[in-house]
Amino acid sequence: MKVSWIVVVLLALGAGLVAFWATRMAICSRPARLSSYALGDVTHLKTELKLEDRQVAGIRLLEQKLAVQLADQCGQYCAMRAELGEALMREGSHSEEVSRRLVDRMCAIQSASELATLDHVRKVSALLNPEQRKTFLAGLTKCLCGSGGMCVGGCMDKAMP
Repeated sequence: MKVSWIVVVLLALGAGLVAFWATRMAICSRPARLSSYALGDVTHLKTELKLEDRQVAGIRLLEQKLAVQLADQCGQYCAMRAELGEALMREGSHSEEVSRRLVDRMCAIQSASELATLDHVRKVSALLNPEQRKTFLAGLTKCLCGSGGMCVGGCMDKAMP
């Protein structure tokens, strides 16, 4: 009786670990994206802001650099989430302390991501003339205020970084 109970628990634990691993791989293997468009695709900005070729090239380069940075931060964030999942499964005497420390690290990574995005917006703005900048920042502001910063759905047609 005891052996069968242990086998059931081990099988359930194994199934949970497989599900956790599969979910982590599905989420963390996606490329970093700011919104519903891929970084580096400045077609919507070119049209909306009537960008010159040199501006398109400059923005594309900035977005490629940001994409690399965000992908790295996404990987770090996913790793912290994986550690958090493992800590929750251990449920030891220090699990709350460990969990809080991991959440703090996740928040620091999220903060770095937001600051990198803000820096990107400033760099893109510097490439624009005053009228383009006004349109760009107005579209960005509308996007941020309308979707809590997530920019999911509806920002493709607005001028955003």
